[in-house]
Amino acid sequence: MKIEKKSTSATQFNTTSKKVDRVNASVERDDSVELSQSASILPLALDVLERTPDIRSEAVDPIRQELADGKYHRDEVKVAEKVIEDHLVSAS
Repeated sequence: MKIEKKSTSATQFNTTSKKVDRVNASVERDDSVELSQSASILPLALDVLERTPDIRSEAVDPIRQELADGKYHRDEVKVAEKVIEDHLVSAS
């Protein structure tokens, strides 16, 4: 059996394959990334945040001591006003 002509499918495959190779060759580049100044500062900010205590001891310790001594008294009216104020602000 003699094959006289390449099949159309094989020819199309070879042509498409060559086009893909040319596209891939033109697309291959080195990627690069530049960080903004804000992004560069982020690790420093996270470090400071990790070292910052969750509780302000200078504000909490005196109240804690007053509670332990039985001397802590709060103004119920001020507490109620603050609760209502916070509720109104969060509702709006």
